[in-house]
Amino acid sequence: MLEANQNKPKRFVESNSKRNEQEVCYMKFKFGMQKVLDHRQIKMDLARKDYLEAQAFLADEQKKLQEMIDVKNRSLTQRSSLAGQATGWQEQVNQINHFLTLQDLRIAQQNERLLKIEKVVESRREILKDALTEVKIMERLKEKKKADFLQEVREKEAKELDEIASTRFVRTTKA
Repeated sequence: MLEANQNKPKRFVESNSKRNEQEVCYMKFKFGMQKVLDHRQIKMDLARKDYLEAQAFLADEQKKLQEMIDVKNRSLTQRSSLAGQATGWQEQVNQINHFLTLQDLRIAQQNERLLKIEKVVESRREILKDALTEVKIMERLKEKKKADFLQEVREKEAKELDEIASTRFVRTTKA
């Protein structure tokens, strides 16, 4: 008896309770909009990549701004220490003052640049958010369709089992 069962496909050897799950495995679910889902996932991945690149660029520019501020602060410290010297400090202090004026301009330009970059980062964040929403919608639709498919398969199996049971009942009552 065991050898005969080994020749049969696995789904016929399993008990009826496991049969439902086995047949579901043999009857593959195919999502009709899988290509759309794949496209949206690729779009989301690209949006994520763009967002992360923009964020990294923003971080680099913020680091440059901080370096400019640090250089300015060191120059202020150097100017203060030069002012305490007895001779020859006036020319150096004038050079430092000129540098500080230009450094303030560079810092202001960098702040303007950071504002523009922050807007770009925010727009890319919105694009990523929209792409994530589109993917989630498609994934929910896929799960709903899969659940409907599984319910339909269960109903078909129940109908087949009812037909088999009624056929057996008819055979046993005729005999």
